[in-house]
Amino acid sequence: MKFLDMRKQHKVALDEAEKIMSAAEAAGREMNAEEASRFQTAMTAVKALAAKMAPMQEANTMSKFFDHDGKLLMNGGIASPGNRNQTPMSEDYTNAFIAFLRSGGKQATSGLSEGFDPLFGGYALPSLPGVSAAMYEGTLGSSNGAGGYAVNVPTDGQIIPLAVPDLGVRSVARAIPTSTDVKLPSQSTFGTAGVKAESGASTNTFSESTPTLSQLTLSAFMMGLTHTVSWELLQDVSLFQEFGVRDLINAVSIAEDGFFVTGTGTGQPQGLVGNTGTGTGSPYLVESTGAYLLNGLDDVLGTLKGPYFPNAAWLMSRATAVAIRKAQRQANLFAPVWTREGGRDFLHGYPVSYSAAMPSIPTATSAGVVPILFGSFQDGYVIGDRGGAGTFVKILDQPLATAGQTILLGYKRVDGRVRRSEAIQAITISHS
Repeated sequence: MKFLDMRKQHKVALDEAEKIMSAAEAAGREMNAEEASRFQTAMTAVKALAAKMAPMQEANTMSKFFDHDGKLLMNGGIASPGNRNQTPMSEDYTNAFIAFLRSGGKQATSGLSEGFDPLFGGYALPSLPGVSAAMYEGTLGSSNGAGGYAVNVPTDGQIIPLAVPDLGVRSVARAIPTSTDVKLPSQSTFGTAGVKAESGASTNTFSESTPTLSQLTLSAFMMGLTHTVSWELLQDVSLFQEFGVRDLINAVSIAEDGFFVTGTGTGQPQGLVGNTGTGTGSPYLVESTGAYLLNGLDDVLGTLKGPYFPNAAWLMSRATAVAIRKAQRQANLFAPVWTREGGRDFLHGYPVSYSAAMPSIPTATSAGVVPILFGSFQDGYVIGDRGGAGTFVKILDQPLATAGQTILLGYKRVDGRVRRSEAIQAITISHS
């Protein structure tokens, strides 16, 4: 079975489990025998598929940029699910940008100056209208990889959009614009105070102790991708350019969230996992009742310092959230720790954000993974957007002109760093 097929089946099973649990929660009751059986069957499938996918996912570095269906975000371009902080463009700029796309980069008017990137060229992506027919021109209906299914005649006037995976880091972290590398100083230790004897016949001085400082550099790393399309397609499918450009920005958004979670920090953004406070310390072992999760959730609250609680939040994957809710039901708590208010999930009264890039609870022998983070991401993690938070787009019509092809290029420059590790604490889980 192919990796993407397994991810699809994993999502179907996970959605089924969540549907059953939500129905019981909405009715304020325990799951009946039939529901419990279906729930257990679904979760067994989730764990089995996760175990099969784990080694394949480690070998495939691109897999973390896609959700369970291999889907990319299809949004309007101004903002991703997290606050993209991209300035909305005027109607004149949007019209000029669309004309620019449809001309294959040949029609560039003064209206484009509003979103021009003076350093590398290219234009900021505005909100765009609907999309049209095909991914790529190919043999009629014979190949979905090249877009042939969408080009067949007749073709519906709109491409079905793909759902976006959860991109949660930017929505909870602090994002700042940068124009150069930025040095961020921080305090490493406190000064040490001591008792001073009274000065009388002798002089008793206060002890000398100064705090120590450290520094990190918030830089910018280029990330992006290209789409190569034929001139025939650009001419025959008038709105394909917009579809391709939207795919560019979605792919970049997925990539950056993956780096914000697990990036090495060398030649790429630094990820949260492995660089925060140790939190609960020794890993909790997986066991059937789910008490390891509930105990970890309680214990991590005691590891976060008081000043960070006003902005505290949780970060995890949706699969981990389902496991927590299941553990809550098994424990039959007098007061539930997991609640939902106004369409937002809360855990111990603090909001929950989701990222598909967060590690899953281990289903095979593991020395310890970090599926849950808790703390003030505003204080603990900083994102630096060089030249703006949005993705820039360039149309390159010369490099492949002799082949009758145009390259659509999407890019951005961004970095992310853990600026205060104690502000975010981890829960570590192991599988014996």
